[in-house]
Amino acid sequence: MNTSLVSVVIPCRNERHTIEHILDNLQAQSYQGAFEVVIADGMSTDGTREHIASLVNTRNYSFAVQVVQNVHKTIPSGLNTAVRASRGDVIVRVDCHARISDDYIERIVEALQQPGFDLVGPSIRIIAGGASPLAEAISVLTSSKLGSGGSASRTHLTHPVRVAHAAMSSYRRSVWDKLGGYDESLLTNEDFDFDYRATRLGAGVFSLPRPVFYTMARPTLKGLARQRWRYGWWKAAVLRKYPQSLHARQAIPMFGLIALLALLLSLAIGAVSIEPLFYAVYLYGMICMFSALHTLSTSSEWKGGVRTLLATMILSPVIYAIIHGVWAAGAVAGIVANRPTSKA
Repeated sequence: MNTSLVSVVIPCRNERHTIEHILDNLQAQSYQGAFEVVIADGMSTDGTREHIASLVNTRNYSFAVQVVQNVHKTIPSGLNTAVRASRGDVIVRVDCHARISDDYIERIVEALQQPGFDLVGPSIRIIAGGASPLAEAISVLTSSKLGSGGSASRTHLTHPVRVAHAAMSSYRRSVWDKLGGYDESLLTNEDFDFDYRATRLGAGVFSLPRPVFYTMARPTLKGLARQRWRYGWWKAAVLRKYPQSLHARQAIPMFGLIALLALLLSLAIGAVSIEPLFYAVYLYGMICMFSALHTLSTSSEWKGGVRTLLATMILSPVIYAIIHGVWAAGAVAGIVANRPTSKA
């Protein structure tokens, strides 16, 4: 295995309109060493593979690009396929819909050279997935502490912090070998499962203050709801494997949803009056609007106008309810469904 080579692995499917941007980001990297790019294409039907071939033929990329076929079409399968086809000792994962800072590979490699640093993840910044005030509001609130739960990767760190999971983690190949790759029974949350299994084996997992990974929020309420349901559903699969991995920031919305359902049931059978429900909804709405105002007033990155400000404030209870409530509904439903998953 080539210990001087870095392998960038990218799972993709039907990404004709986004793959060029991440390849441009990689071309702009400040890293002075050699790296390759391995793209696992999930049987795209929009001409993604042909477009990649055209880009490679017409652009003077400073890195080799290899496209491998991901027949199972899932993210964990794509990651495993790409890593198996790669040659480097350091594996750097990126996504097609993301944007990365110019020092991305350089910072990752520097961190992994430190003793005890086996897996490292970037600082995550959430950007709007569209130009509408709604899309901007969703990105702002998803980025907030109330929206993200205050996870280390989504706060402005000043130094590396040891964690159980570093979002978008990169690692030494020996970690992937030891773990046997990603759990392909998990269609989402495969990255958390990977990092968590590594910590159980004593690996050092760290969130870094740099580099920066820019990921796009869903631009619509429907898209956000579908994403949050999927995240919750597959979180349940991880919790069945590792119940002790549940964080307070995840338990609170789940218990809150159960309490709300219990209150609604009590109201339906006449056991309580409507006042407790009214006060609960009112309190939640006030918390959401206060969080939105605080986030907007303290953010150095937000540059929205009056329409975005109004959309963020007015829609904050709805957006937060989707972030918390739909995720919790997916998690609870996933636990009740008890879908079997790997014990890796």
